[in-house]
Amino acid sequence: MQVAVIGMGDAHEAHTIHQQYAPNTWCLLDQQRVAYQAFVVPRAGMREMLDVSVIKAAIDARREGFSAGQPAGGDVMQMPATFVIHRTGVISMAYYSRSMADHPADHIVMQAAEHGV
Repeated sequence: MQVAVIGMGDAHEAHTIHQQYAPNTWCLLDQQRVAYQAFVVPRAGMREMLDVSVIKAAIDARREGFSAGQPAGGDVMQMPATFVIHRTGVISMAYYSRSMADHPADHIVMQAAEHGV
């Protein structure tokens, strides 16, 4: 299995994320949001930005010493989504996040990857 992370930042930001958090992945840039549009991943509204889970995640991150800082590029209102796409092109999982802090559990992604077509 090969994991690809698609983001909208600049090359420096992608390199940093790749090195620090996702060394075994492909980090791809999509500054024009072509992939997001192709998979119909919406932009956030106030509900998605101010969801209790987002506020809690921001507080937890701040307590751990992390801060968002200024975005290096892209659209900070772009909602996240997670897809498991097999080499054959079959999508065995499409998870559209309900808020900026909503992500599928790792075991769900792994199950889709292992049991997909």
